[in-house]
Amino acid sequence: MAKKTNQKPLEKKTQKPTLNKADGIKEPVTGKKGSIKTKLCIVLAVLSFVLYANTFQNSYVMDDNMFITYNKLVNEGITAIPKLLITAHMEGFGSVSNDTYRPLSLVMFAVENELFGNNPIIGHFFNTLLFAGCVVLLFLFFDKLLDRKKIAIAFIAAALFAVHPIHTEVVANIKSRDELMCFFFAFLSLNLFIDYVQKGKSAQLLTGATCLFLSLLSKETAISFIAVIPLIFFFYQNENKKRSINIIASAVIVSLLFLTIRTVILKQAHLSGNNSSLSFMDNQLVKVPAGASGIATAILGMGYYVKLLFVPYPLLSMYSYATIPFAGFGNILVLLSLTAYILLTALGVYRLVKIKKDPWAFGILFYLATIALFSNIVFLVGALVAERFVFFGSAGFCLIVALGVEKWLMSDKKMAAATTELSVLWKPKVLLFLAPLFLLFGNMTIARNKEWKNDYVLFKTDAEKAPDNAKLNCNVAIVLNTNLANEALRPEVKAQMIEQGITYMQRALEIYPGNAAAHAGLGLLYLRKKMLDSAERQELLALELDSVNTQALSDLAGIYFNNARYAQAISCYKKAINIDTLGLDNYKNIGLCYYHMNEYDSAIINLKKAIPYFLNDKKDIYPPIIITYRDMGKMDSAARYEQLLR
Repeated sequence: MAKKTNQKPLEKKTQKPTLNKADGIKEPVTGKKGSIKTKLCIVLAVLSFVLYANTFQNSYVMDDNMFITYNKLVNEGITAIPKLLITAHMEGFGSVSNDTYRPLSLVMFAVENELFGNNPIIGHFFNTLLFAGCVVLLFLFFDKLLDRKKIAIAFIAAALFAVHPIHTEVVANIKSRDELMCFFFAFLSLNLFIDYVQKGKSAQLLTGATCLFLSLLSKETAISFIAVIPLIFFFYQNENKKRSINIIASAVIVSLLFLTIRTVILKQAHLSGNNSSLSFMDNQLVKVPAGASGIATAILGMGYYVKLLFVPYPLLSMYSYATIPFAGFGNILVLLSLTAYILLTALGVYRLVKIKKDPWAFGILFYLATIALFSNIVFLVGALVAERFVFFGSAGFCLIVALGVEKWLMSDKKMAAATTELSVLWKPKVLLFLAPLFLLFGNMTIARNKEWKNDYVLFKTDAEKAPDNAKLNCNVAIVLNTNLANEALRPEVKAQMIEQGITYMQRALEIYPGNAAAHAGLGLLYLRKKMLDSAERQELLALELDSVNTQALSDLAGIYFNNARYAQAISCYKKAINIDTLGLDNYKNIGLCYYHMNEYDSAIINLKKAIPYFLNDKKDIYPPIIITYRDMGKMDSAARYEQLLR
């Protein structure tokens, strides 16, 4: 009989996380948490997509025409990709002296054009898809930044980023694909770099550096990561110093490579990259009046970002003069804004130094590092304030809010420990705060998307919110003026639109009389109303303010044409062509002037020069050529163009 023993059966030991013998870094545990994380990524992606699905019914808006519908290179499709990669951003529409180098979004637009033609539904679909990707990558990054110990906090931060209405400009405006791609590739690079620190695979380092380069090719905003990446890999993900140094070195190398390529391309295009072409209507800081301070006004503008992050209303497509007034350092709002940024900087630095891996410090410093590029203090950018400028920085804000939820609503030990689990989100205190906030912001986002339906709806809605905004009032009138070309409109409707346009344009000039575009637009409206003397006066005022305003020159030429002052009209049209060589349609107008002067040979020469502009609208150019040849008695030539017209 076998002797009994007290020995227990051997128990199967659970496998502990393995250690990398080289550096002692724990490998991440996979399994149930990985499955939960995948589900959360799907939830965030669906949430983001649903919030912006109503943009699919919107048309092209604002600058979409410059970069998509009227962009010569984009409309060439994939054959233009090599040229897009070696030319300035505006090459396909008409370069300006402060042009930039952002080829990647244009390449994507060219591919879309090749596959689908110019279709706003497709553009909005891809913007929404990219935004969903941005939200997911942000969640994964926050989870890694918090050492995978606070998945609930990472989820709250990413969900808040998804629903925040301040992002509507970036997602609803197809042109802002550059911002979305920049963010997507930037955070993809951060996720890959963190994986490299933990696993040490060279492919992760190389792919991360490539993604950072693609982010820079999308938009220069990613250059701020020269500060963000050392912050992360010196203070937060710094278990392996050698790998951290490799990441920082690779970031510096790709940034220098991008800056070198950008400099060479802009020099080849004879573009200075300065602010010489910025107008007052773009950024009012180009002309600061006596008694005000440009730096103080810029600080006031920076305060608007803080305000809009907490209270995202009213949201505007442009914050032009005088929505944000000029100010000096005696202005209480300037002092509050300055104080807020000083305190944020001091608090961020203090917590970074004093508290190891403090996420509050990261949220603050990430916001400051990414918004600094758009401060207008060191150099002027395209606007005093724009919602798209805070797209990156808002990620830091969302993290701070999520951390605030943890600190003030999950303060007891049981709830604090539960941040590693999602059950904490269903606690009454947390739900009472997050549910109303998400519902409010989500509804605001959906409602704002509808306002991006088309130029008229957007500008009119925003002008009602900001009646003192000169550019918005001007833009409403310009859209009305453009819509008047619709031949299907009844005469009484056209008359009403002209009166509305005049009212908006006059309001724009009350706010800022120095707006050459507003004078030119008002002149055109007077011309449509057959008030030729008033129209001429406005166009001459526009040219006094801006002698190279091609719209004013063309409109003035039209006035002279209507008065049978054909020689003066020809002079204006020729000046417009010399300023903007893309204005080939003016050759048709010159030809018509010569026709009415009975100078048929000159008429034919200029009408033929206009043919390339009207390749898709032959009925607009061939009939005057046919008529001119007939009046010259050249019936064979007339018959040839009649054949081409069929």
